[in-house]
Amino acid sequence: MKRLITLSILSWPLLCAQAQDATKVIRESAPLSAADSTGKIWTRGATLNLNITQVSLTNWVAGGNNSLGGIVLFNGFANRHKGKHVWDNSIILAFGGQLQSPQGYALTDDVAAIVKTDDRIELNSKWGRELKKPWFLSFLGQFKTQFTEGFDATGNRISNLFAPAYLILAPGFDYRPSENFSVFISPAAMKLTLVNDKRLFSGLADDARVFGVKNGSTTEVELGGYLRAQYTKELSKNFTFLTRGDLYSNYLRNPQNIDVSWETLWTLKVNSWFAASLNTLLLYDHDIDVPKLKDETIGGVTTKVSTSGPGAQFKQTLGIGLSFKL
Repeated sequence: MKRLITLSILSWPLLCAQAQDATKVIRESAPLSAADSTGKIWTRGATLNLNITQVSLTNWVAGGNNSLGGIVLFNGFANRHKGKHVWDNSIILAFGGQLQSPQGYALTDDVAAIVKTDDRIELNSKWGRELKKPWFLSFLGQFKTQFTEGFDATGNRISNLFAPAYLILAPGFDYRPSENFSVFISPAAMKLTLVNDKRLFSGLADDARVFGVKNGSTTEVELGGYLRAQYTKELSKNFTFLTRGDLYSNYLRNPQNIDVSWETLWTLKVNSWFAASLNTLLLYDHDIDVPKLKDETIGGVTTKVSTSGPGAQFKQTLGIGLSFKL
């Protein structure tokens, strides 16, 4: 895990260097956004993606399940730029599921099971005032949660709406050499974690924590250092790349445990309504336990035993389907 965190931290200078090489020709008088050249104060946009998968099996001797699944993803933004003031806002909504049933049964039968494959609500807002190009004095706000409850492999509830929910409020400095690249740095960021579903604490010890929130409470307040970087690139006319990442260290409890969030998105537009996308998300939070297997020797026999503890989480989503620009 230390190697993973070290690799994530070391990757930022490399990313910065690549972005600076791509934008080194920017002049002091170059515009920061389309608002300067078009006269528009606000720049708005949104995309809606719908990906559907379906598998039907009949007398398939290799085994398997009939399934019908899909993911709906909405990305929207509204940015304001006037004079030395910049205000960026974005919203990400995603929800996906898969309906499964044994082959030979209809998907509507009672034996069918619904499995959640994606669930995300994220709101971002960042205001900045230019100090001296490319530096801005900024304030960032971020909110994350999910739509519905989540369950583990045994059917136990492990998450829900506002359980957890994360709120980050951070003053700091924003480095914006171009519209494609920015790095926000805050030496004193407040992070609030909310777990409002008491059922998640059922059966746990008095000093146990769920998503960092101690048993008997619903919130956990942290103060720490925060870094957020984002880079976008139009690789060709219909092919775009985006990567963004967050690092957070809690000064008040175990500051050596750095929370990591790193996301990439590759999008290929075939035409105005059809697209393919590849999305990856890497997460590490020392306060989140993930299922693990460990070796345990009993009577000279070594077996795998289920346990849980801090660990890296990784999600990869490949989608091909309808895409609409709103």
